[in-house]
Amino acid sequence: MVSISPAFASTPARVGDAHVHVYDDAHAEAVLDAAARFGVQRVFVSCLGPPPLQFVPPIDVCRRSNRVVSRAMARYAGQVIGYCYANPRHEAGALAEFRTCVEDLGLRGLKLWMACFCDDPRVFPLVEQAIAYDVPVLIHTWSKAGGSLENESEAPHVARLAQRYPEVKILMAHMSGDWLRGLKAIRAYPNVRVDTSGIDPEEGQVETAIAELGAERVLFGSDMPIRDLASQLAKILGADVDPQTRSSLLWDNLQSLLGRHAP
Repeated sequence: MVSISPAFASTPARVGDAHVHVYDDAHAEAVLDAAARFGVQRVFVSCLGPPPLQFVPPIDVCRRSNRVVSRAMARYAGQVIGYCYANPRHEAGALAEFRTCVEDLGLRGLKLWMACFCDDPRVFPLVEQAIAYDVPVLIHTWSKAGGSLENESEAPHVARLAQRYPEVKILMAHMSGDWLRGLKAIRAYPNVRVDTSGIDPEEGQVETAIAELGAERVLFGSDMPIRDLASQLAKILGADVDPQTRSSLLWDNLQSLLGRHAP
């Protein structure tokens, strides 16, 4: 009979997911129900608009998306924390929307997707505002063997942004897809953390991230509903780490990322 490893037998008491998406108000409820089934008490959420998603959305799509997140935060106070989704190509309009999201709606982060590379000068005013607010910037980052999509940031783009702005708190999503190279690209920049979301589970992913960056720079993220929460959570539960490290990955590091804005 095969025994179950104690490390994989149960989920720690507190779990926070640093990378979750919702599409609309009804979908937010479904996502929170799924999180509750797996013992996830806190989710850091962005809305990229209703499908089919647009890589370069009009500003009204960003505004409507951020209101979806704001309503979810109000409905699930303390459980849902919101990222403001911004298209930097809108420049002054994007900055004004970011200010509204933080100052009036209570969102606590900035989400950048694929409207332009994250080290594009049009991003700089948003990053400077994130520094002023002391909120993190979640950057979709993905390298593919066959080449990334147009304007899709890769780890070297993140590294250049981190070097320019050492004060900003960056969360590089998906460990950049090509995770071995991605970790090495941002290793020298302590203001860059990574989340474990999105990439297919492979043995040694989490352990390698910890060895390269330190446990405090690695956060659990699922990319739910684009990815299945169970398989993404299993990366952390099945990793060869001690219980305190596992707790840090699943909860403490998200609290640290939020800093004074943590509920």
